[in-house]
Amino acid sequence: MIKVLAEIREMKMKTWLILILLTLLTLTACAAPSSASPTPTIVRLDRSALTPTPAIETVADIVPPSTSTPTATATTTRAKTTAAATLEPEPQVTPNPTAAATPETAQAEIVAAGLNVREGPGVGYAAIGTVAQGDILDITSVSAGGAWLQIVTPAGKSGWISSQSTYTRILGSLDNVQTFNVERSNVQPSNVQPATQSGGKLIFATSSGGDLYSVNADGTDLQKLTSGVIDPVVSPDGTQVAYTRWDGAKMGALYILNLTDGSERVVASDIARPKSPTWSQDGQEIIISFQHGGTVNPQPECREFDSDDGMQLPNFSEITSMHVSDDGGVKICFIRQEDLQWGLRQINLATGQAEDLPADLYSFNPTWDPQNSWRVIYDGLRGLMQLDVASGELQPFTTDVRDTAPVFSPDGQTLALTYKQHDHWEVYTYDLASGSRQRLTKPPLLADPQYSSAAPAWSPDGSQIAFLTDRTGQWEIWLMNADGSNQHALFSSEAQAQLGLNYQGVNERLLNWIN
Repeated sequence: MIKVLAEIREMKMKTWLILILLTLLTLTACAAPSSASPTPTIVRLDRSALTPTPAIETVADIVPPSTSTPTATATTTRAKTTAAATLEPEPQVTPNPTAAATPETAQAEIVAAGLNVREGPGVGYAAIGTVAQGDILDITSVSAGGAWLQIVTPAGKSGWISSQSTYTRILGSLDNVQTFNVERSNVQPSNVQPATQSGGKLIFATSSGGDLYSVNADGTDLQKLTSGVIDPVVSPDGTQVAYTRWDGAKMGALYILNLTDGSERVVASDIARPKSPTWSQDGQEIIISFQHGGTVNPQPECREFDSDDGMQLPNFSEITSMHVSDDGGVKICFIRQEDLQWGLRQINLATGQAEDLPADLYSFNPTWDPQNSWRVIYDGLRGLMQLDVASGELQPFTTDVRDTAPVFSPDGQTLALTYKQHDHWEVYTYDLASGSRQRLTKPPLLADPQYSSAAPAWSPDGSQIAFLTDRTGQWEIWLMNADGSNQHALFSSEAQAQLGLNYQGVNERLLNWIN
């Protein structure tokens, strides 16, 4: 009996020991860390604590991404988590599209790996810092043309960044953001010096139908004046600019912009495709080129011919179909090529009264002699033509059909021409007294392709010529002496790229040089 009781006590002791051990194991398991990844607490990364990557100057103005090995605490494209010591991938947070609110003010989100911040609106200004991918910055103003945005950096510093969609995404609307006026700013490029100290001011269009700008001939004080202009020409006294605009593809009007107060007025409207205004010596009259007759908007036509008839179609026609009948008759359908003819029209600025002038069937680019009010030179059918405005008499002036877009020198003694040199354009001068020509621009013989130079404009004293050229691979404004020497760019290539200049080869006039 005693032995049995002892065994029972021993079994109870073992049972209690097992229960105690199980309890301890359970408590230990509850206190041990879990092997599962914790749910991260996402916070915004304080970029001011990071050492910025030095900005490397590129045409795109972006900061190249770092090539160093990434670490968990230095990755700027992810948020910090409580598991900062692990290099395991962090969970992706999917934003709710409906929860994204439209910002009340316009903002710029950086989508490039990095972007330079500059002290002014252009790559000619010094880089003063960088911003990183994912930064969202308030926009305080926009440059003329919209290529640059003035922003406030995360550190609270004001600067400028490119607005190109490759690097920046606009959040909100720019409609209520002020346009930056260079004239009201003391900021000037700090690392680009003009190639030469030229006097006066250039008034230029970026393209036919593009924006109109003014800039000092030393490359400073760039200002946008207006948009949508064709062939701008400054008045003899330098206070007004005449240009045309087209309403669609057929009709247009002649405009004048006052350079003093910025006001614009319509001088004459309902003109078929007006182009190339030129001022009279006294600034009271303007002559334009306009579409006048010819084959406009041709429609398909068909003609039938008997088997014994000769078949003749209008010149410059394209056959669209041909059918031969059993009796040998032929039916040919065709469409004529559009063949626009252009005339000249003189307009009085005070009254708006217009008079069509004697001209060729194809009359382009008139230029009024600044010293002889009776003479106008224009592109004709077989070369340059001379028109006596007083008598209406026409006579050939040159016989080279490649002479285009003549521009008188201030003293009326020389013409600057855009000349069709085989497959590209060149700038020539033509001496009116002797008839001699001088080629001012000439690519190297082995250059492939041969670059173009076009659209010349004289300096006010006639000692220099501004022109457009694509010799660097993009259209740029260059200057040279009147004899063709000292050819150089007005701006740096990076600054020229921001303007978006384009010469389309339709004999457009884009440049003017005034005091």
